[in-house]
Amino acid sequence: MRGRNCRGALLLWVAVQAWAGAAQAVVISAGMASGAPGDVVAVDVSLATQGAAVLATQNRIDFGRQAYIAARPNGAPDCAVNPAIDKGATGFRFLPLGCDPTADCASVRVFVIAFDNLAPIADGSRLYTCQVRIAADAAAGIHPLALAELGASAAGGVSLPTSGVDGAVTVLSPPVARVVLGSAAGQPGDVVQVGGTLTLLDATAAIAGVSLDFAFDPLTRVRSTQSGTPDCATAMPSNASFAFQPVDCTPDLDCSGVRALVWTLAGATAPFVDGAALFDCAVGIDDAAAAGAYPLVAGPALGSDPDGQPLALIGVDGVITVEAPLPPACAGDCDGSGQVSINELLLGVNILIGNASPEQCPAVDTNGDGRVAVNELVQAVNAALGSCPI
Repeated sequence: MRGRNCRGALLLWVAVQAWAGAAQAVVISAGMASGAPGDVVAVDVSLATQGAAVLATQNRIDFGRQAYIAARPNGAPDCAVNPAIDKGATGFRFLPLGCDPTADCASVRVFVIAFDNLAPIADGSRLYTCQVRIAADAAAGIHPLALAELGASAAGGVSLPTSGVDGAVTVLSPPVARVVLGSAAGQPGDVVQVGGTLTLLDATAAIAGVSLDFAFDPLTRVRSTQSGTPDCATAMPSNASFAFQPVDCTPDLDCSGVRALVWTLAGATAPFVDGAALFDCAVGIDDAAAAGAYPLVAGPALGSDPDGQPLALIGVDGVITVEAPLPPACAGDCDGSGQVSINELLLGVNILIGNASPEQCPAVDTNGDGRVAVNELVQAVNAALGSCPI
């Protein structure tokens, strides 16, 4: 009987090993990022389950001192688990133990796990994000983020075959140009044009492509086309692509920015010149926008030379200035005839008492606040008794 149990256990062990060998390896992948010396950039680490039910993962990230994982004020790695996967016991630790994060740490060990949530992690999920600091004296080029100690676990502590894809941080040379967002002014309800212009900092730089993200205020949104893309275009002999941000947002509802990509049709022979107008976008000023300045905030910007090598760019903010509506030339002159008639006065009275809409005679709403007050009606009466300035 004892021998039969041992034989059964052996067969089970062989079956498990055969299944593990046949299964496609779970993949843990580190992302890519780029920045200039002194920048801090975010690098995501994600999971491809390959059909397995993965409950937890582990890995180590090895890095050099020119692009290294930053530390929080408490000395812990500046990394955070993706809250969407609900793995609240996830931990991060610098290695070797006792190292100084600002001087000699060379790795971060990561366990993505939860003790109160045994749900599998969805395929394609971002596991966590780490902030990587680029040293002020970092050399331009690619600096690897190598993965090691890879592992994944299914229910019951069953180990899954796991492989990894290394990440990297590309350190860019000093910025060679600025992408300057323009400025525009208008009143509530207006549509204004604002664009991006290239200004070279290095007169010898050959820039064949530009990428820029910028954010806008909800009251001064970039308009959308019928196809749902940003109402932006380029007039140069170039190609362009524009997309709302964040991905999968709803235009005219919850989008908060635009990603603009512009590249020359003949980059090797005709790169962008200094002062090139890269693109223009139509911005709609909301009817509810109060007078004031609404920024267009430039985010990450990146250039490319004719050979496809990355170039550092600087994004410069723009602004939409919302102007107060101009007072009517003549209070109560609804039809713009240059004089106020008795029917226009009666319409003003009806607006005052709520029997008519202010939109039926904007001229009686002299301060543009969307309603009619008694002092504005008095102004209309005075205009009717005298004469309207023309």
